[in-house]
Amino acid sequence: MKKKKNSDKKRLIRVLLSVGIIVFAFYAVFTLVNQQIEISEKREQLEKLQGDIVVQEVKNDELKQVYELEDDENNAYIERVAREEFDYSKQGERVFINIAGD
Repeated sequence: MKKKKNSDKKRLIRVLLSVGIIVFAFYAVFTLVNQQIEISEKREQLEKLQGDIVVQEVKNDELKQVYELEDDENNAYIERVAREEFDYSKQGERVFINIAGD
Protein backbone atom coordinates (compact mmCIF):
# COMPACT_ATOMS: atom_id res chain seq x y z
CA MET A 1 0.00 0.00 0.00
CA LYS A 2 2.83 2.40 0.84
CA LYS A 3 4.52 1.72 -2.47
CA LYS A 4 1.32 2.63 -4.31
CA LYS A 5 1.00 5.91 -2.40
CA ASN A 6 4.65 6.76 -3.11
CA SER A 7 4.27 5.95 -6.79
CA ASP A 8 1.04 7.98 -6.96
CA LYS A 9 2.79 10.94 -5.30
CA LYS A 10 5.75 10.65 -7.68
CA ARG A 11 3.43 10.46 -10.66
CA LEU A 12 1.50 13.51 -9.43
CA ILE A 13 4.74 15.41 -8.91
CA ARG A 14 5.93 14.49 -12.42
CA VAL A 15 2.61 15.57 -13.95
CA LEU A 16 2.60 18.87 -12.06
CA LEU A 17 6.23 19.48 -12.95
CA SER A 18 5.54 18.71 -16.62
CA VAL A 19 2.52 21.03 -16.65
CA GLY A 20 4.58 23.75 -14.96
CA ILE A 21 7.36 23.40 -17.52
CA ILE A 22 4.88 23.52 -20.42
CA VAL A 23 3.15 26.61 -19.00
CA PHE A 24 6.51 28.31 -18.49
CA ALA A 25 7.56 27.44 -22.05
CA PHE A 26 4.36 28.94 -23.49
CA TYR A 27 4.82 32.05 -21.37
CA ALA A 28 8.43 32.42 -22.51
CA VAL A 29 7.49 32.02 -26.19
CA PHE A 30 4.61 34.50 -25.86
CA THR A 31 6.88 37.03 -24.14
CA LEU A 32 9.60 36.69 -26.78
CA VAL A 33 7.14 37.11 -29.66
CA ASN A 34 5.59 40.15 -27.98
CA GLN A 35 9.01 41.74 -27.47
CA GLN A 36 9.97 41.13 -31.11
CA ILE A 37 6.78 42.88 -32.23
CA GLU A 38 7.54 45.84 -29.97
CA ILE A 39 11.13 46.00 -31.25
CA SER A 40 9.98 46.13 -34.87
CA GLU A 41 7.44 48.87 -34.05
CA LYS A 42 10.12 50.91 -32.29
CA ARG A 43 12.50 50.47 -35.24
CA GLU A 44 9.84 51.80 -37.61
CA GLN A 45 9.25 54.72 -35.27
CA LEU A 46 13.00 55.39 -35.13
CA GLU A 47 13.30 55.38 -38.93
CA LYS A 48 10.43 57.87 -39.20
CA LEU A 49 12.01 60.14 -36.61
CA GLN A 50 15.38 59.96 -38.37
CA GLY A 51 13.65 61.01 -41.59
CA ASP A 52 12.01 63.90 -39.76
CA ILE A 53 15.43 64.93 -38.42
CA VAL A 54 16.90 64.98 -41.93
CA VAL A 55 14.02 67.17 -43.17
CA GLN A 56 14.44 69.55 -40.25
CA GLU A 57 18.21 69.77 -40.80
CA VAL A 58 17.59 70.75 -44.43
CA LYS A 59 15.16 73.44 -43.28
CA ASN A 60 17.68 74.66 -40.72
CA ASP A 61 20.41 74.88 -43.37
CA GLU A 62 18.10 76.88 -45.63
CA LEU A 63 17.29 79.27 -42.80
CA LYS A 64 21.01 79.69 -42.03
CA GLN A 65 21.64 80.58 -45.67
CA VAL A 66 18.78 83.10 -45.61
CA TYR A 67 20.12 84.61 -42.42
CA GLU A 68 23.52 85.12 -44.06
CA LEU A 69 22.10 86.76 -47.21
CA GLU A 70 22.58 90.44 -48.00
CA ASP A 71 19.52 92.71 -47.81
CA ASP A 72 18.78 92.61 -51.57
CA GLU A 73 19.13 88.83 -51.69
CA ASN A 74 17.06 88.48 -48.54
CA ASN A 75 14.27 90.59 -50.01
CA ALA A 76 14.29 88.45 -53.15
CA TYR A 77 14.05 85.30 -51.04
CA ILE A 78 11.18 86.70 -48.98
CA GLU A 79 9.36 87.66 -52.17
CA ARG A 80 9.86 84.19 -53.65
CA VAL A 81 8.57 82.47 -50.51
CA ALA A 82 5.57 84.80 -50.33
CA ARG A 83 4.68 83.99 -53.96
CA GLU A 84 5.26 80.24 -53.82
CA GLU A 85 4.01 79.30 -50.38
CA PHE A 86 1.44 81.97 -49.57
CA ASP A 87 0.19 82.83 -53.10
CA TYR A 88 0.94 86.53 -52.70
CA SER A 89 1.37 88.87 -55.62
CA LYS A 90 2.66 92.37 -56.17
CA GLN A 91 0.25 95.28 -56.21
CA GLY A 92 -1.31 95.66 -59.66
CA GLU A 93 0.08 92.33 -60.83
CA ARG A 94 -2.21 89.87 -62.63
CA VAL A 95 -2.01 86.25 -61.63
CA PHE A 96 -3.33 83.57 -63.97
CA ILE A 97 -4.38 80.23 -62.55
CA ASN A 98 -4.61 77.16 -64.75
CA ILE A 99 -7.89 75.56 -63.72
CA ALA A 100 -7.42 72.66 -66.13
CA GLY A 101 -4.81 71.20 -63.81
CA ASP A 102 -2.17 70.78 -66.55
